[in-house]
Amino acid sequence: MLHALRRMSFQVKLLLAFVLIVLLTSVAGYLIINQSVRRAFSEFTVTTYTPQERAVLQLVRALYEQTGNLDVVLAYLERSRREVPVLVVDAEGDVVYAPDVRYVGRHLSSDQLKEGETIVLADGEVWTVIPSRILLGQAILEQGFLQTTRRSLWLAGLAALAVAVLVSIFLVRQITRPLRRLDTATQRIAKGEFDERVGIRTSDEIGRLARSFDEMAESLERAERMKKQMIADVSHELRTPIAAVRSALEGLRDGLIEPTPETLASLHDKILLTTRLVRDLHQLTLADAGRLSIQKSPCRIGEIVDTIIETIGAQLEDSSVRLDRRIPTDLPAIVVDRQRIEQIFLNLLANAIRHTPEGGWISISAVEHPEGVQSTICDSGPGLTEIDLMHVFDRFYRADDARTSEGGAGLGLSIAKALVDAHGGRIWAENGPSGGACFHVVLPTE
Repeated sequence: MLHALRRMSFQVKLLLAFVLIVLLTSVAGYLIINQSVRRAFSEFTVTTYTPQERAVLQLVRALYEQTGNLDVVLAYLERSRREVPVLVVDAEGDVVYAPDVRYVGRHLSSDQLKEGETIVLADGEVWTVIPSRILLGQAILEQGFLQTTRRSLWLAGLAALAVAVLVSIFLVRQITRPLRRLDTATQRIAKGEFDERVGIRTSDEIGRLARSFDEMAESLERAERMKKQMIADVSHELRTPIAAVRSALEGLRDGLIEPTPETLASLHDKILLTTRLVRDLHQLTLADAGRLSIQKSPCRIGEIVDTIIETIGAQLEDSSVRLDRRIPTDLPAIVVDRQRIEQIFLNLLANAIRHTPEGGWISISAVEHPEGVQSTICDSGPGLTEIDLMHVFDRFYRADDARTSEGGAGLGLSIAKALVDAHGGRIWAENGPSGGACFHVVLPTE
């Protein structure tokens, strides 16, 4: 039984459930209505004596009161079996006399006796006289009436069952149609067709499931597209320096290029660029997997910034860019991995230097924030467009498409965001009030 149910489709199971519910409801309704009709009919036949029946009952009672002998009454009833259709019931409720001897000895209920005429015998026993229709006629009337009622109930039940089955089929189709579409879409996505959408727009649970499925499919499609784009970008970024190194090495081998210090230095720069790209990709991979090593300890943001300024001091002088440092000394300590935070600020400052024109300025400031300490790096460059603000932290995204690979692979800001997220902080970008881009970093304190 269970094995057969497991092999059934959801549509068949749902239809069987509807039909079973209708059947159980019809049977329960039939039993309840049949019992109620039977009880009501019995009460009706007992409590609705005709005036003629009431007069006959009173006549029999008066006969006993005049004669004082129950045998005389019974003898009279025997002689007038057809003219006086009554039942005589003793004190225990058993029929003592009936026009049809087959009913003598039958026990009657208190409901059947309570409307009859009572006869108090000389010894104090209370007997009852009731119309014989209670037994003789009730069976025939009740049988016919209940038979008609049962037939009507069965016809109504069958009609209700037929309507319920039709409605159930319609409802089951309405429910299972989107499920079948979900199943088809799932199979297509499992084959790698991430552009599949269900497109169900109902407001019920299935509609919400379909919308969630479409959002998942869109996310998978976007992830697949980003993966392909990332592979293409990585291939492009690695191909350029590797091709340059290969050409130089082939030239050195064939004697077309002299092994001068300048040539070797250029090759060394290409190798460093390739190494840096591989290292950056490795860091992003570790961050995505949640395996980035973070060794937190209390640090002062001012000390970290001073270390970075010493590192890029020569680059600032070569670019003729002025650096404005505004960091209070009383800021609370941040609990971070100092080397990782230095890498964040180094990437942000290097990005600011690249986009700041000669003679421009870069400001770095820090203030206390409800979530920790907020640091802000702004520059006097051209700023970011709306599209740049949306994608500035995306991998391999570069606002200036004209830059060469030597200008960067577009991973610095992605790495900065991954490191900030790993510390439980926040980073975002916006344009400053006087132009130029501003990058804000919030890091947790003790």
